[in-house]
Amino acid sequence: MEAKVHELPLFPLNVVLFPGQTLPLYIFEPRYRVMIQKCVDDNEPFGVVLAQNEEPDQPFDVGTSARVIEVDKRPTGQMHIRTIGEQRFRLHTWRVSEHGYLIGTVTPFPFDPDSTPDALLVDTVSRQLRKYLRLLAKAKGMNFKFDHFPTDPTELALFAAIALPLPLDAKQQLLAQNRLADLLTLEADVLSQELKMRRIVESAIRPPDDNHGFSRN
Repeated sequence: MEAKVHELPLFPLNVVLFPGQTLPLYIFEPRYRVMIQKCVDDNEPFGVVLAQNEEPDQPFDVGTSARVIEVDKRPTGQMHIRTIGEQRFRLHTWRVSEHGYLIGTVTPFPFDPDSTPDALLVDTVSRQLRKYLRLLAKAKGMNFKFDHFPTDPTELALFAAIALPLPLDAKQQLLAQNRLADLLTLEADVLSQELKMRRIVESAIRPPDDNHGFSRN
């Protein structure tokens, strides 16, 4: 079945948004105040796309639609909004609207339905991510609980993509993966490196053993 082409207002940002991720935004530019107000009035999403550094008005070709779930509008017309990512899309063309914001021609970009990740890969990413989040929480003096840890492969992959502290270009690479198995493989590699680095850091700051260290007198 051919993907449905439709138009979507675009918000180029210095952020990569994933489905299921919340994103607070402060809307102050007049063109985006018009765009967001229209989305709120029509109960329609807008597209979040990463802006390319070399050409800020030239967005990357894979983004995520976002829906406004909370609005705090100020008397000046500025807004604090909270949004949530809904679904990935592929951007084909774009134009500038009469109000100055971009409108893109997009199609939905779900994961390849024929790509089923291996159960071992899913389990590996799950175990690595739990360990990583536990170590991250410990470093901040917090406890990490697993009450609502995702078990569905797609939800797990998106959760990992949101949680990993990566540069924007690496985040965009994760977002643009066509196959779920490829996304999980990339995440497994990143998590392996992150866990390795955290082990090195922990061993470097661990206090010396009393039996072999310096005298504390």
